Amino acid sequence: MQEKFRKKIEDTLHSIDGIEKASPRPFFFTRLEACMNREKNIWGKIASLVARPAIAFACICLIIMINAAVIFSSSHTKKNNTQNNEIATLDEYTQVTDPFYDYENTKP
Repeated sequence: MQEKFRKKIEDTLHSIDGIEKASPRPFFFTRLEACMNREKNIWGKIASLVARPAIAFACICLIIMINAAVIFSSSHTKKNNTQNNEIATLDEYTQVTDPFYDYENTKP
């Protein structure tokens, strides 16, 4: 039992014998500097601003609150104005519309 345990410890210690220092790929720092010095246009700046989680979450909450306010206000005005609204009947609607396919026969 002790031999198995010692063998595992020795194998573990010898597993790191061939380790080398990590190094970046060639021209890494040149590419990094080029990326950092690249000018961003206005759309890139806006995208990087909106991509932040806190701002994205705030925008989504704002949109949801605006939608809820519009829905609740429109349902409130519908309740108050239902007596004043008149609904057009089918006959009234068909008299107002002028279909484009009712044309006169221009041939003699």
